[in-house]
Amino acid sequence: NIYRAAIIGCGLVAGGYDPDPDKGWTATHAGGYRLCPNTDIWAVCDIAPKVLSEFGKKWEVQRLYRDYSEMLENERLDIISICLPTVYHFDAYRSACRAGVRAIFLEKPVSSQIEQAVEMELLRDGRPIAVNYFRRWNPTLQTLKEELKKGMYGKPLRVTVHYVKGLLENGSHFVDLLRWFFGEPIGFKVLRVFTRSQDDSAADFEMIWSTGLVATFLHVPEPNYVFHEVDIFTDQTRVTISQRGQFLSMSYSVEEPHFKKFQILERNKPPVETEWRN
Repeated sequence: NIYRAAIIGCGLVAGGYDPDPDKGWTATHAGGYRLCPNTDIWAVCDIAPKVLSEFGKKWEVQRLYRDYSEMLENERLDIISICLPTVYHFDAYRSACRAGVRAIFLEKPVSSQIEQAVEMELLRDGRPIAVNYFRRWNPTLQTLKEELKKGMYGKPLRVTVHYVKGLLENGSHFVDLLRWFFGEPIGFKVLRVFTRSQDDSAADFEMIWSTGLVATFLHVPEPNYVFHEVDIFTDQTRVTISQRGQFLSMSYSVEEPHFKKFQILERNKPPVETEWRN
């Protein structure tokens, strides 16, 4: 079967991050559909005429809409990517569910309102919903998750996360990553709140698990670079996920070579690139 996919919102993550649609790997929804042999980008929607027209030409889409309600009414769609700003997620999601779309690929975060997120789960009605916390589909990180679960690197003792920009825009990626790695936390503790000029606030905070594991999130206020890094300390190893998840490095417990009275951490190999393109 060929599944008809549509995209609502034609911004960077929808297709703009890929300068070349045929480069062989992708960082966007349109690129993903193009690489998948059984999906076809059937229709796209954006309120800006120029953005819509350029997107259609770049990704070779003929059915262009400025109103997603009209698109949902006119087209029989199997999958929809919702790539709108967060504040517009709920209405587009509800409309897609009511139109009978079979699956939804939703940009993160699900919503900025917990009440809306709860209602969106009720509206799901059994259909698959994928939220674009894309590290979950990185084969290297999938392997790391299983190895951590098996105890191959020792018992997790502490996690530290550094992130830039807002909590919803960027920090939530790593909240999700640690939920994926270690299960649901039992609580959060806010340490400091940062006021930002944008709508998305930021904070230093802790995630706490019933096992005693604590993850401390530290916000880096408005540098002129992007920086996201996760350090997982176990009783034997330091596991570092850096460059937004593109690199992975391990430091192992070894005998200190001079004093020989205690152990230190030593990286025996340079960081390796993860399979983030896959």
